[in-house]
Amino acid sequence: QLSMAQQSAEQVPSPEEQEWAGPEALCPGWLEEEAPDGKVPGDGGDPDCATHAYERLQRALCQEGLPPTLDCSAEPRTGFGPLDMTVCILGSPTAFLPVLLDSGTHCPGAMVLCLSPTWVSRVPSETSTGAWSLLLSRGVSFKVGGHSALETFVPPRRANYVTGTFLPGDPEGGWVGELARDLDCPTGGSVLLAHRLEDPLVTRWVLAARANLPVPPTLAFVLRAREDLPTELGVSRVRLVRLEDPQGQESLVQEE
Repeated sequence: QLSMAQQSAEQVPSPEEQEWAGPEALCPGWLEEEAPDGKVPGDGGDPDCATHAYERLQRALCQEGLPPTLDCSAEPRTGFGPLDMTVCILGSPTAFLPVLLDSGTHCPGAMVLCLSPTWVSRVPSETSTGAWSLLLSRGVSFKVGGHSALETFVPPRRANYVTGTFLPGDPEGGWVGELARDLDCPTGGSVLLAHRLEDPLVTRWVLAARANLPVPPTLAFVLRAREDLPTELGVSRVRLVRLEDPQGQESLVQEE
């Protein structure tokens, strides 16, 4: 146990003293047009994108027995420079929650969760020709003990590393993939890479043919439109059968 002298001088406000972030604090400037040079996809002026994501975050925090997010957006954070560490997480608040909570312990405030494309902007990179820098004007940061805060940044923080929910079919995957495209900082994936990893046929082919790793015996029927696969896979345990049309080829399927 810690004595009073050992406790941090930064005291956590009581529930009566805290102002919790609500939908009105999440989505400023929803109807403002994005700068054309940033090529950031819009969300149709619909604040539900951030509001629903924020509500999912609060439910997840509650399930973990952690306090709700504190709204600190009225007092912008300042003093961030290009060398300050900023890890940006785009999209779903639950997929990376364990990582976000752990970052609050090891590097408080360095990892920032972005719930909406209107919270960031893309500007031409000053260091890499043809690339873009990602600047965060708003986000949810995490601190020791599972505490989180909705913050605004003036000037915007430049992301040093970017990752997020790139899964195909994810409703957030569209704007996440676009924001993370052609950046001048390392990224934790892409929509194309996620599509490849989610395809069991491509994954098994790569593991067997490129890495010489054992895979389960696989019989795959694909339409000829699959141009991302070679004519012959060259893998004994993975057999590829191309169908001209899925209709009327029951005998071929049965034979194989």
